[in-house]
Amino acid sequence: MALDGDLESSLSILRVIRPYIDIAEIGTPLIFREGLRAIHVLHKAFPDLSVLADLKIMDAGEHEATLAFEAGCDLVTVLGVASNSTIQGTLNAAKRFDKKIMVDMMQVSAPIQRSRELLKMGCDYLCIHTAYDLQASGTTPLANLAQLREALPDAPLAVAGGIGPDTLDSLCDYQPSVVIVGGKITNSSNPTLIAQTIRTRLDQA
Repeated sequence: MALDGDLESSLSILRVIRPYIDIAEIGTPLIFREGLRAIHVLHKAFPDLSVLADLKIMDAGEHEATLAFEAGCDLVTVLGVASNSTIQGTLNAAKRFDKKIMVDMMQVSAPIQRSRELLKMGCDYLCIHTAYDLQASGTTPLANLAQLREALPDAPLAVAGGIGPDTLDSLCDYQPSVVIVGGKITNSSNPTLIAQTIRTRLDQA
């Protein structure tokens, strides 16, 4: 569940959809608003829920990942276009804290080649992510997900960007390890129903 609003509304929605999610993602806008305090608050309120900080790390990988892990995160994101040194830094921090790294593949020009490099380095998840600014044009992560799954049948893929009940069937065909949903739940008049519907479909898949 990607949380991009303010902290209070994020806590409110987590209280009602908690039974249907495995990971609470503290989205980049929420981190901009609240800083690492958001990690502390969510971790305290939901100690049994995995927390992902969508830091989109581009530099100072070990230092920035360490800050998130010290605050209580289980996963952090680093950009696939970052240097190998930066990504290795995040992996060093993850190893020290026994946590995980998710690589956001936005704007990666050669995704299959880069994915192989990242998996060889030891990254835990590769996230096929359609940027927010592209979603209005109807762009979805499906084509890129299909391409990577064909090339890397066993890769631990995550998928994000405009996902809701209407897009799940096509995405599930490619067996992503993590499905990240945000606005389709938070902007719904019945977030509990949408979350339950999505979870049921994923469990069936």
